Amino acid sequence: MRSRAFRRVFHDVYVAARTPDSVHLRADAASLLLPPEAAFCGLTAARLYGLTVPERDMRTHVAVPSSAATFPRSKDPRVHRYTIPADQITVHEGRRLVGPARLFLELAATLPRLDLLVAGDEILRRGLAERETIAAFLAGSHRRRGVQRARDALPLLDARADSPPETRLRILLTDHGLPRPMVNEDVLNGWGVWLARPDLSYPALKIAIQYEGRHHQQDPQQYAYDIERDARLIDAGWIVIRVDADALFRHPRHVVRRVRNALAQRRP
Repeated sequence: MRSRAFRRVFHDVYVAARTPDSVHLRADAASLLLPPEAAFCGLTAARLYGLTVPERDMRTHVAVPSSAATFPRSKDPRVHRYTIPADQITVHEGRRLVGPARLFLELAATLPRLDLLVAGDEILRRGLAERETIAAFLAGSHRRRGVQRARDALPLLDARADSPPETRLRILLTDHGLPRPMVNEDVLNGWGVWLARPDLSYPALKIAIQYEGRHHQQDPQQYAYDIERDARLIDAGWIVIRVDADALFRHPRHVVRRVRNALAQRRP
């Protein structure tokens, strides 16, 4: 085991040296050390669900009932000693994880607001939990760390957001006092013919806001489709505002100003 053919994952747990590291590998390695009633929680559970969360605190977080056998203290895996009710645990791809509603509360206690909203949008979009289920869970959670942040964030979530940048762009606009835009709403012309599905839009004012990720610029086929899509909207009398990563993350005020000017132009 000390040869170069293997590498250590945790104490007394080794894997073939060529095996790529991943949250799934580390979770399976930790499962060999943990009692069967343990459940992965926090950022580890979020990554196992496939949610987009910051790349920080990459330790394996796991909740172990207080009544379980003593587990040696270690920095990784990070063991949290508390009991989770059975109805707040789910099995996802063969691994025991805290349920999505409880996970949203746990993330509210640790993540910045925007990252929480990104993860929340993904929970709803992928059908991991319904908004009503999360609301009911939060209503029954009193004096829990992060509960008020989770309650404040829940109404801002939108299940139709397709990507984290779309979520960030939507929240950027509403945080600056602009009306909440529609998300991925189909646009039809006067004859009922489909024209486009803008990332964000104000249909009554015919304003579309498109986020252009790298693949939109690097894929010639996608780029050509985007040009044609925007042309259809412009021909139908729409204002199309295109936002790339540089504008969103480095010059957000410019994005807000462009949208505000478009709203002022179209409002009576």
